[in-house]
Amino acid sequence: MHRNNKTKCLTISIRTIMKRYNLSKIMKEAHQIKKYMKLYSLTHGVKTWADCLKLAWANEKKCVSDEEAINAEKEAMKAALAQPAKRSSYDDLSIPQSAYYNPYSYGRFGAHYVGD
Repeated sequence: MHRNNKTKCLTISIRTIMKRYNLSKIMKEAHQIKKYMKLYSLTHGVKTWADCLKLAWANEKKCVSDEEAINAEKEAMKAALAQPAKRSSYDDLSIPQSAYYNPYSYGRFGAHYVGD
C-alpha cells in the first residue's frame, strides 16, 4: 500500500513538471551542448553528458522564471490600466461651449478655431 501511494505522488509530480517545462526542448538543447562540447568545456566547464543536462535544465528554468516575471508584470500593467483615471477640476465637462468659442469662430465646414 505504501508503494502505491509513492507511485501516485511521483506520477503527479512528474505531470506538473511536464506541464511547466518542455522536456523535449531540454533534451534537444542538451544534445546541442553535447555536439559543441569543446566550446562549452572552455566556457562552462562541461565535460560529461550529466553536465550537458544540468546546463540545459538551468537554461530552461531561467527561461521559465523570466517568462513568469514578464507575465506577472503584464498582468500588473493590465490591472493598473483597467482602473479609470481620476479626472481633475480642469477636466470639468459641464462648462458651456461659449466659454471656449466666440460666436464668430466658425471656419470652413463649421470648424471651430479656439485661438491656439
